[in-house]
Order: sequence, then structure tokens, then C-alpha cells
Amino acid sequence: ITDIWQGHKYVKEGPESTALGLRSGVDTDCGGEYQSRAIEALNLGLINEADIDRALINMFTIRMRLGEFDPKGMVPYSKIRPGIINDPFHDELALEIATKSAVLLKNEKVLTSGEKALPLQACNIRSIAVLGPQSNKVELGDYSGPIEAHYAISPLQGISDYINDNKLNIEVLHGEGGNTERKTDFFTLTGFTTKTVGGVQSKYKASDFDESASGLIVSERFGNMMVRGIKDGDWTAYHNIEISGLDSIIFDINVAQSGGTIEVRVNSSTGNIVASTKVEASGKGGFFGNRVSLPTKFNTLGLSGPQDLYFVFREPESELTDQKTLDTAAGADVAVIFVGTDQTTGREESDRFSLSLPGNQMKLIEAVAAVNPNTIVVMQTMGMVEVEDIKNNSNIPGVIFTGYNGQAQGAAIAKILFGEVNAGGKSTVSWYKTVNDLPDFNDYNLRGQDGQNGRTYWYFDKEVSYEFGFGLSYTNFEYSNFKISKASISPNEVVTVSVDVSNTGYMDGDEVVQVYVKTPESASELQRPIKRLKGFKRVTIPAGQTRTVAIDIDCSELWFWDAENSKLTYDQGKYLFEIGASSRDIKGTLEARMSGELHKELKTVVARPERIVLRPGD
Repeated sequence: ITDIWQGHKYVKEGPESTALGLRSGVDTDCGGEYQSRAIEALNLGLINEADIDRALINMFTIRMRLGEFDPKGMVPYSKIRPGIINDPFHDELALEIATKSAVLLKNEKVLTSGEKALPLQACNIRSIAVLGPQSNKVELGDYSGPIEAHYAISPLQGISDYINDNKLNIEVLHGEGGNTERKTDFFTLTGFTTKTVGGVQSKYKASDFDESASGLIVSERFGNMMVRGIKDGDWTAYHNIEISGLDSIIFDINVAQSGGTIEVRVNSSTGNIVASTKVEASGKGGFFGNRVSLPTKFNTLGLSGPQDLYFVFREPESELTDQKTLDTAAGADVAVIFVGTDQTTGREESDRFSLSLPGNQMKLIEAVAAVNPNTIVVMQTMGMVEVEDIKNNSNIPGVIFTGYNGQAQGAAIAKILFGEVNAGGKSTVSWYKTVNDLPDFNDYNLRGQDGQNGRTYWYFDKEVSYEFGFGLSYTNFEYSNFKISKASISPNEVVTVSVDVSNTGYMDGDEVVQVYVKTPESASELQRPIKRLKGFKRVTIPAGQTRTVAIDIDCSELWFWDAENSKLTYDQGKYLFEIGASSRDIKGTLEARMSGELHKELKTVVARPERIVLRPGD
């Protein structure tokens, strides 16, 4: 609620944001806005007592339903014992979810053997190198509650346990050799001060730049405006800064990661350097960094008067991959590198400004692949990262994406690597080749405009590394016999799309059949999506067998939003139902024609009285 006025500036004062929240049905505030502003909003006439009463009634009703005010004997929830926490069933569920959610992105032949990289053939492996900064840790991601240590299974532990439990004669070698230190937003600039030889100081806000590299943003945090999203080589320019008799320049900066550099150049971002300083801070200072002032000597180079100053930012140097890690990788039959992101890469209030793997992880991957042609990369990241260099490296025949895969992530990846479980997950994001394929960070237009690409599979039509819905399997599937239950549909009906899916390989596996809907006859000016996912079903198919997969599509969900008239609308005419293994791997297309409008049925009536009277009941 505070963000309504302080963050988004939708209204000017706290009482207004409190009134908007309460009257919109937000009964409780994540913060202290209601507690400090509700009475003030009431006195200003922005709300009435009924608005407050309604919120309190809703909250207390839930508390009553939970039995909070009843004797324990009347409350079924009181019979839940502490032993339900970490119940073995929950652990089994965590393992099942972790094994089913992994996405196999790449599985090609190993150059030295001519066999598919995955699943690993234990009989042909004498040693396995488990490498990378994520190899011996359990990354759960933001807002995931802590777990007891003995329930957390890292990839290293999971692989070691699997080998021991199955009595495999495989030596496990370990080395990390990498880090996840952030490569963007390593520091944020709030301001700078120039100081003359005579001690005269002039202060400037960093956010008041005249020019900047693309992608930088200005935002307010903790009451200060700052320049954020800084990447290696980015710059900001400040015109007409008086440098006559200038002795030094003082940078006010938040340092999240020490080791970077600020260069001050004159007249262009490639001009002569007049000042340079290493950005250091004692300790990490929390997620947003330490706030420091860095005085730096200024060399005027004989110049005087107003000059245009360009601040050029350099990222901290990445660590080199240590030789011991490379020796470990080179001596193993297979090297599995566990890389990814963590909460230093991004979290609430700190978006990613780059889509590259943080730290020196790409250098680690390239160095290991150079000495071992049987390198497998397992990525545990907060969404997609740039993977073109990994995808196109012939010494990396296998790639798996897992996301933050819970407490059993290590046990799950071992089962997947050795083929006890067949990978069957599908990607829920588009893997763009580069962040440069996307609009500017500050451009929130989904559809794309002025020659810019759109976003997501709805509006991005260029090549990608891996498309939305993509995911390989250790087996093969064939689609046939496509059917649709109706050739004519209306928003008030359900249509069923069906297809026969055959497992033509030698291993049982799961396939996720996906149904995308296109409206090719929609008017071009409406800028409808390229396609929309409107149904999917995961099915387990034994090797050599066929399953008929039927997916119901509720036609009332095929709406578009008419912004001009503030209502749902249904485009009339041809609808194409694409059935496929991903958003771009379409196996068959069916057609139906849409006509008519949605029959609305009144189901809920909300009364908003000016006054609420509460009377005791039974």
C-alpha cells in the first residue's frame, strides 16, 4: 500500500493510498500504512467506518473459521501434531517434484564415444567430476523457508549417495572452481562532489546525468535517487562541469561487490582519463551493499572551464579457473558442472540487469569443456540465462535446467543423470539468445513497437536458444490422429482436442502435450498474440505403447481484454488449435470457428453500505 504513493506515485499522500487499498478490497496491509493512516483517511472523508469495519469483519471471519477463538476440542486443526512437519510423505513428494520438473535442454552424442551423453552409462564410467559453485550447496531461492540440514541434499551428496546405494564402481571427484558474484549492479551511484584546490565543493546528483549508456535506470531507494543496472562498460555523462583548479572528485556509492573501477573521462566515454578509482568497501554490507565515499584525485590535463565528464564503469575482474579444478575435470570420464544464480544475483527489489551467468561460471564451463569432451552442464537459475555458447559447444553434449529444485534437488538430479528417471519437464520461459534481443529495460511494452522486438512467446517471433514449452526426453514420441470435438464454438462451450501419442523409443517416459490457440482472422490493429497456451496434459507412456491424450478447452477462457470498453471480448471467426511438444514444435493443427458472446450469469453481489451494525448472535 505504501508503494501506491511512495513507489509508484499513483497518489500524493499516504491517506489516499490507504483509502484506495481499503475501498478496493485489500483488507490487510503488508507494512504499516493502514495502522498509521486509516484514522487520518477517515477524518479526511476518504473512507468511512464501514470500510474499516468490512476489512475487520473479513479478517476476523477467517480467524473464526480457523477456530482461533474456540476451545481446542471444537477445532479440527488442533489435532494436527508437530510430527506432520517433515513427514516422510512430504520428503517423498519433494523428491517427486524435483525429478519431474527438470528440463533436458540438450542431449547429443559425445565426440569420443559416439553415444548420447545422457543418461550416463554407469558401466562405462570409472570416475565422475562433480564441479561448480552449485555442486555442494542447496539453493532454495528467495522466500523459501529454511530446512533442517539433514534434509538438504546437494548434487554432490545426491550423486555420491546414488553411487553408493547402487554399488557402482565409480569414483566421485569434486572441485568448485567458480563463483556466482554479480556482474551487474555491483555498485550503485548516488552522487558525486567536486573539490577545488582551495577547498570549494560542488555537489551533484548521479541521477541528473545528461547522457547514459542504454539499460541504466534511475530509481529511488531508502530516500535516495541512484543510478542502477550498471554493467561493465556502461557510462553516464554530466555536461558543463567546471574543472578549473579541480583537485579531486568524491563519489557517493553503494558497493555490493568490491573490485570494480570508475574512470572519469573528458568529452566522450572513450576520451582521456582525468580520474580513476578502485571501488572498495570493507565487508559486503548486506544485499544492497556498503555505502561509502571515495575521494579520487583529479588531473585536469591542462584543461579548464566547463567540460563534459563521462563516468565509465568497469566490473570487478573475474577469478580464473584454478588448475586443480581443470586437472580434476581432465582426468574424469565425465564432468558435470553445476552452475546457476542465487540471491546475490537478484531478488525482491533487485531485478537482474543481465541474463548472463553471474561470476566466472562461463569461464569455468569453457575451461572444463576444453579439457573434457564429455562435459554436462546443470543449471539451477532464476529463469533463463544466455546459453548460446553452451548450446553450440560440441564438447558440452548435455544440458539440464532445474530451477530452484527444493530440498531433494541432489537426489533428484542423480536419478535423472543415471537414467533411473526420464527427464520430462518443459520450459516455462523463452530462452532468448541475448539480452540485446529484448527491448530496453525500462520499456514495458509487451507487444513491441518502433521496430523493437516484443516479449514472451506471445509477441517474440525471432530465433531463440530454446522456446517456451521446450524439453527433450531420453525416449522419442510421435503424434498422430488429431481430432477436435466441434468445428463451431461459442464462448459458452467446452471443446475437446485429442491426439494419439506413441513412445517409439526404448525407455518409459513422460510427455507434456500442449495446445496453443491462434486467431488468424483477428484485425491486425488489435495486435493479438502470435499464439497462447490454452491447455496441456502430462502423460506417462511406456516404451512401445500409445496413449490417446484428450485436453478440454473452456472456450470462455479464449477472451481478450477490450481496454477501450473495459470488458472481455471474443474475436469472431477462425481459431487454430495447435497441438505440439512446445510452442514451436507443432505436430498438428485443428480448426474451429468462433461465434457469439459470453452469456453472463450474476453469481456474486457485494454490498457497500455506509454503515455496518454488528449484533451479537448465537
